[in-house]
Formats: sequence, structure tokens, C-alpha cells
Amino acid sequence: MRPELYIAALLLTSCASAKPFTPKSDYPPDPWVKSYAEKQDCLGGEKLAARQFELPQYPKRAYRTGRQGWVIIRLDVDENGETKNVQIERAVPTRLFSSNALKAAKNWQFHPPKDGPLRNCRVLLRYRLGGVSLGGS
Repeated sequence: MRPELYIAALLLTSCASAKPFTPKSDYPPDPWVKSYAEKQDCLGGEKLAARQFELPQYPKRAYRTGRQGWVIIRLDVDENGETKNVQIERAVPTRLFSSNALKAAKNWQFHPPKDGPLRNCRVLLRYRLGGVSLGGS
């Protein structure tokens, strides 16, 4: 067999044997994001208009083990729409989804805020059923 055909056969085999996501943990109830915010803070969706926004990938380890959870990201948006001071406010379970959520959020870009820089914006990311989505406030 020619090497390139062998490699193609291996790739096709690996794609066909991928196991579907099987939840092994309950999805923890969503937090009420507004309860983490002060009156002057912004909440994702109310003042943020995305210019470049990619959700994080579901971590392979969490996918394999059927884990689910959520992460609240806290960040500032400067006058140019760049994210600054990106932090994890809270994550459930702790540390399982935090690193890839943090990495993704550092690359987000927003349209420049109309009223100047935004402080302490909060965004909820849900890791559920093998996918990642944005949560409401």
C-alpha cells in the first residue's frame, strides 16, 4: 500500500471511531451573573458588541470524561474595543474549563464602546453536552 493511502485510511478510521459526548455529570445550575456585578459594571450583551469573537473549544479531557459546567469571565474593554484584565470570576467545576475560557476571552475584540472604556464586564460561558455557548445574565 502506498504511504499516502495508508495515512488517508488511518485518518478516515480515526474519524469514524470518534465517540459521541456522553454526560457523566449533571450540568450545574447557571449562576445569576448580575449577582456578581456592581451597579456600575457592564454585563455581556448589554453594552458589548462583538467584532471578533470565537467561543472556546470544549476541553478534550472534559469531553472524554463527560464533564459539564460553566465559567464567568470578567474583563475590561478599552476605548479601541480590546479586552484587558481578563480574569475568571468563577468556574464550576473549578479549573476544568478555566484555562481555555481565559485563552479565548483574551482574543475577543469588541466595537469601541460609545461611552468610553467598560470596566468589569461579565460573560457566562456554558460547557454543556459537548458544546460551548454564551449564557444570559
